[in-house]
Amino acid sequence: MSEKTNPKTNQFRAGFVALIGEPNAGKSTLMNLLVGEKVSIVTEKPQTTRQRVTGILTTNSSQLVFVDSPGMLRSTSGLNAFLQEEFTKVVQNADVILALLPADATEGSAKHLIELIQKEGKPFVAVITKADLLKGTQTPRFFKLLLDEKIPFFSITVLNRPEEAKDEVLKIVEPLLPLSEKPLFDDDIYTTQTMRQMAGESIREACFLNLQKEIPYGLAIRITTFKEDLKVPRIEAEILVERDNHKGIVIGSKGAMLKKIGIESRAAIEAFVGRQVHLELHVIVRPNWFKNKRLMEELGYVIRE
Repeated sequence: MSEKTNPKTNQFRAGFVALIGEPNAGKSTLMNLLVGEKVSIVTEKPQTTRQRVTGILTTNSSQLVFVDSPGMLRSTSGLNAFLQEEFTKVVQNADVILALLPADATEGSAKHLIELIQKEGKPFVAVITKADLLKGTQTPRFFKLLLDEKIPFFSITVLNRPEEAKDEVLKIVEPLLPLSEKPLFDDDIYTTQTMRQMAGESIREACFLNLQKEIPYGLAIRITTFKEDLKVPRIEAEILVERDNHKGIVIGSKGAMLKKIGIESRAAIEAFVGRQVHLELHVIVRPNWFKNKRLMEELGYVIRE
């Protein structure tokens, strides 16, 4: 959570810090570590993050508003069009950019990401993630590129040395933020997401963790009921899938898979709500839901300026 802040000092800084990179670069894991709360869902599947997620860290000298973006894509078909637009907006609205490059990334992918960032003309730092993949004195394939381009960089291992990784990010990023008379958000806020949004993401995370192959990428979560003011908050949600056979897989034999998804997502929701909740899930077939403009807007997959 946030620390007490004293914005009266002339050196107080605040701004937006974009976390960008290709799918599975470790953006969401780093975001949660930096904020100290689970604000972004994490799975091993690429493209888990669909919408920008904000995590806020407030210290005595700064407020860093981290923005987790969808992974950089080269396709703009279907839902990917929204994901690419989200990625672009996150970059454009940032004060500082952290370019996450997994230690096993190719030189070509690193060059593509860096060239995209350089066009924005904003302060940026390359962060080599998953450094534990390197053995001994081994260096990433893109290491020479960083040196030749004189790009500032540092390496972190989030899983093995989390506090060291957090300290390194703060030390590098804080001086790059704009000076500010006061924090951008109240210092007890750690995300701008609503409880309703976080509940939907928790359900989607459980789906991604339990379902295989292409099914997670073809589903969406729609919260139809969210009654937070009850003694036991009541949440009803639809899991939208594209095909009838996908519905059967999500439900599982005698409802076993849907029950498992429900148990896991309810536990995640109760963790941030702070009390028991009633969760009811329904699986609905909506062919080509990502082509339905009204539904896409309802799901939050249309950018509003």
